[in-house]
Amino acid sequence: MSKKKFSIKIKKPKKSLMCPVGYHVVKAHPRVCKNGTKTWVDEHIRKNRAKYRMFLSENLNYLYWNNKITFKKLNAIKGFPGYHELDSIISFWTTYWFGKYKVKIDPLLVKTIIAIESSFNPKADPKSAKSSAYGLMQVVNKTRNDLRNPKEKSVSPDFLSVTRKDLEDPVLNIAVGVRWLRVKYFAYKRKKGNHTYNMVKGYYSFNKSGDEYAKKVFDLYNKSK
Repeated sequence: MSKKKFSIKIKKPKKSLMCPVGYHVVKAHPRVCKNGTKTWVDEHIRKNRAKYRMFLSENLNYLYWNNKITFKKLNAIKGFPGYHELDSIISFWTTYWFGKYKVKIDPLLVKTIIAIESSFNPKADPKSAKSSAYGLMQVVNKTRNDLRNPKEKSVSPDFLSVTRKDLEDPVLNIAVGVRWLRVKYFAYKRKKGNHTYNMVKGYYSFNKSGDEYAKKVFDLYNKSK
């Protein structure tokens, strides 16, 4: 029997609200000059001052909505509706974050993680009251904080900053979730065992509960191929 089907809204932002990496959008706002004169600042794009590379929500949306790649339709995850509106988003971010390192991660595996984490509910709250997890890939506050912290060597060179509200957008949630998977992939690459398995295990917890989680993900993944 299929699971409940959630409504997933994927909306392209206005061009003025997107910009390339290295820049940020300054929203229209009132400004008071030193002499007391009130003026209005129009929406515009400005170059970042930080020396390190930071991906903001406007950059992530720009990358996805301006890509020209055509991706194949992914299988439905066994027991769930197809949710094919997410397929190109999943495939894009899997390719973008892992491709330049020549690491091949099957987008269907990421889709399986989404099924396990949130059952495809874009506004899924954490299963535990102690958790801050949110959205499709159940991104927690610590993950967001680590991804934007230039002192986190495991995140370099691609830092990322989004708000919790941003996580309701499937494009942004999956961008963050897959970026965190890349952190886990390289963090556990030197450990024994399959690198991809260790990545999935680490996405949850690198202990016994992480093993149980990874086995659950791979079992559903193999059934969905």
